[in-house]
Amino acid sequence: MKKIFAITLMTAILAGTAFAQPRLDGYFNSGLGFVFRETAADEDNDVRLRAFGVDSEQPGLRFRLNGSYQNEERTVGFRFRMQAQTTTASGYLSLPFAFGWVNFLDNKLSLNAGIIEDSTWTTGDWWLASDSVSDFAGLGTLLKITPIEGLTLGAGAYFIGRNGGSANDTLQTAGPLGTSVDIDNARYTVHAAYTMKDTFRVGGSFRTEGHVNSGASTTSMAYLDFRLLAIKDLTAVLSARFNRLEDFNADHATASGEMIFSETFAYKMDNLNIGLNAVQFINNAANMKDQPGLLLNIWGSYAFDNIIPRLDLVYFLNGRSNFTSAEGAYHRKGFTYTGTEGMSVFSIRPSVRINLDSRTHIEIGDMFNIDTTNAGSRLSNVFYVDLRWSF
Repeated sequence: MKKIFAITLMTAILAGTAFAQPRLDGYFNSGLGFVFRETAADEDNDVRLRAFGVDSEQPGLRFRLNGSYQNEERTVGFRFRMQAQTTTASGYLSLPFAFGWVNFLDNKLSLNAGIIEDSTWTTGDWWLASDSVSDFAGLGTLLKITPIEGLTLGAGAYFIGRNGGSANDTLQTAGPLGTSVDIDNARYTVHAAYTMKDTFRVGGSFRTEGHVNSGASTTSMAYLDFRLLAIKDLTAVLSARFNRLEDFNADHATASGEMIFSETFAYKMDNLNIGLNAVQFINNAANMKDQPGLLLNIWGSYAFDNIIPRLDLVYFLNGRSNFTSAEGAYHRKGFTYTGTEGMSVFSIRPSVRINLDSRTHIEIGDMFNIDTTNAGSRLSNVFYVDLRWSF
């Protein structure tokens, strides 16, 4: 069997649907930063203005419109997202997901078809959470089963994968949505998560390597996640990602296995919040395997009604800030593991969030970085204002 799959299942889902509960929501995020970057050579320093969305982690702006529809019995429905984002390589407009679903057996079994995104098995940490959703999204089908309370299982088959947020969540193919894929080249996924109420949650996801006939491909990877739920006001999450499992022990630069371990801890005491985020990076590439990365982020905030000042301190061993490179990113995860000996970054970021109402906030902050290499150090700073509006 060679050519397979057309989205006939999705058509069947929609044909018998009597929608009764439509819903629309979304958000807008953008901001402006006054940027200073010390140049590596003895040249004039770089000073400029930059449009950037700190909340969405995207240059320029991001706008999302989400829609969902279901019948009164909640047995049939449809979900979609339209997105506008300032990127040219993948286009300014995208359709990150659009899929129909049908529930059976008192909602214990759910069948989904279309361009699917599902957050049921997302990790709960700081670093991997968004990727653990995007890495399992795409055009295909997903079966979800809840055999007992607290346990959710899943199995999917995807014929075209999906890019991440920096590529505007577009599909990984230059061809039409109906592009056929050989069975052996499709990407298959399995998922499991179990939650014991007020005690713990454990979950995992795995996907096989995939390849679309037009040339785009996806690696094989796995995610693991554990959350402690037994202590009120405490967030404690341990997560991990294992990537390029198809060639994990290789030592060449472009196809070697990599591991990311992420820990997120936070505690809330009335209006005070304190936290520690830690990430460890290990890569089997010949030029990186002897230089694992360690990122530490210590933060604290205090709420004075609608005004919330916050302080972030970051140290990254064998990594750099994206702000000193072409990306120019200054969101809270704006750092990259390089595996380069002698490279590190220290960052300090005071900020204040002002909640104008329950759906709108402004953040004003200043991010100061010291990037160090064997050749010396470089300073960078950005004073920024960021706006997020939800509806």
